[in-house]
Amino acid sequence: MTDTVIVPAGLNVKAKAPEKFSIHGGDHKVLALDSETLKAVPNKSYRHPETFFVLASHLRSACEEKGSLILLAVSKGELCLCCDNCRGQSRPSLQLKKKKLKDLDAQKEPALQLFIFYRAKTGSWYTLELAAYPRFICTSSNSDETAGVTDSLGKRKHTEFAFLWVHKAEMNSNDDSN
Repeated sequence: MTDTVIVPAGLNVKAKAPEKFSIHGGDHKVLALDSETLKAVPNKSYRHPETFFVLASHLRSACEEKGSLILLAVSKGELCLCCDNCRGQSRPSLQLKKKKLKDLDAQKEPALQLFIFYRAKTGSWYTLELAAYPRFICTSSNSDETAGVTDSLGKRKHTEFAFLWVHKAEMNSNDDSN
């Protein structure tokens, strides 16, 4: 993991409700969920992009020039994106974990760091850098390949995305505390 330091924001800071977006690549692809795997698929009328729930983190970064800290979830806010090493792998990989976005945001920094991304504007596009590792979310030029991570911007992988606002998407609001 990197030496990025994430410091808690002031006690009065509360995250707003998640915003809902579809994520589009510059190569006419969208990110879509396929059996709990994120894939870059052609942006066609018969292929619907996944709705991403984007929540500003209650933590703030010591490296604010990297972008704003966000949490990302799909599947009505029930599957959160994270990056971690899997068993037998030497490099971190992009993963979906069964965690509720609203519960994840309430956690403290050490448990939260693998789920935090820097969203940085680069022209009219955005990059998504992992807070825990010096890697960026990327897609391949090939259709229907799994989204992943890379350590090099804009080389053989696509690392710039557009966030298009989704008008209607619901987040699972089941309250387990009752």
